Amino acid sequence: MDKKRVFTLIALLISLGYLYKNINVNELELALKTASREYLLIAFMLSVFTVLLSSLRWYLFLREVQETSFKKTLKAFLSGYYLMTILPPSVGHIAKVKLVGGDYFKALSSLVIGLSTEFLVVLSFALIFVGFTKLGIFGLVLILIALIYEKGIYKALDSLLKFWESVGLKGLISTLRSYLERIHKGWSEAKENKTVFLLSFLLSVAIIFLQVFGIITVGKAFNLEISMKQALYGFLMSVLFASVSGIPAGFGANEFGLVLGIGVSTKATITAFIYKFLFQYIYSVVGAAMFYGALSEGDKNENSSR
Repeated sequence: MDKKRVFTLIALLISLGYLYKNINVNELELALKTASREYLLIAFMLSVFTVLLSSLRWYLFLREVQETSFKKTLKAFLSGYYLMTILPPSVGHIAKVKLVGGDYFKALSSLVIGLSTEFLVVLSFALIFVGFTKLGIFGLVLILIALIYEKGIYKALDSLLKFWESVGLKGLISTLRSYLERIHKGWSEAKENKTVFLLSFLLSVAIIFLQVFGIITVGKAFNLEISMKQALYGFLMSVLFASVSGIPAGFGANEFGLVLGIGVSTKATITAFIYKFLFQYIYSVVGAAMFYGALSEGDKNENSSR
């Protein structure tokens, strides 16, 4: 077992152990019995809007670089939830790009630029409401440079690869330069439409607020009052812990970070698990159907072309 897998396993055990330690069985049973179905239904509807708006943001950038449909983009986006359960979250994000078809690197660029706008908004909220000053400012600067001066970054990276190509690693470096050029081209084309670029920021704000309100709403279902600041902090910690842990779907780490943000209690733990179930885990099942359906469709098309 390599070091990364050991770290992931330790992160999972620590997360689940911490959450289990802070659960009172009697309080858990009572909270589940008295949970408000109305608030849970509202939270689920918020999660549906989150998925639709996230898919729309990707679609808006994707159609700037290649022909596609919203339906196909939505299916690929949903498949990503399943892929993140069998792969580390970041790998799952990348893997789903293949399902939209067309030029892989252009499609990847369109996804990354959309996620970059969301990350920029998240860091801005962190600076305003939470105070992640040093880390937040550093992240903001990096993303702004990438968004505004992507041509300079591309030229610098291409020059570096060109140098290594001249040293003698021609085959591999030539391929990497080709990939880099396609990514840069896709990125440039995706952000060329200023209206779409601005709309992406607005959609990112809406997507984050939907998730934050989702945390608050699930808390209300279990009679737990969560402030906006607590919910935002919990959301940020959840994303951070899941990303660092490398656990597929971020299971355990998501909830661990969320509980640290909204306050440690039995109700907070229930809120964390139900929130992640409604906003992520439930879509893993839908995503699995979409993913294998896409594979089956691809096999049919391949057989018919022979």
